[in-house]
Amino acid sequence: MKLRKKIGIQYCGGCNPTYERVELIERIQSRLGDQFLFVRHDSQGLDALVLVNGCPRSCTTKEIRYKQIPHHSAVGEGDFEGMIDWLTNLKRE
Repeated sequence: MKLRKKIGIQYCGGCNPTYERVELIERIQSRLGDQFLFVRHDSQGLDALVLVNGCPRSCTTKEIRYKQIPHHSAVGEGDFEGMIDWLTNLKRE
């Protein structure tokens, strides 16, 4: 039985969101089913990190603390498919 990869979710402060950030992550979780374990960004033993920015300013990307962990950043609704592709490729590694 293969263990699911542990993915940390880090949201920006939400000062200027242009889309529903939480809803984007919920849709990603729904689409990928139980392939991953999504947890808080400060959890131990992360395999990767998803940075959820509310706008193109990308505050979480600039403030990332775990640069050694593979990470992917979303800045808008248009990043949905790219995030799905990145996570799918990450699962294969």
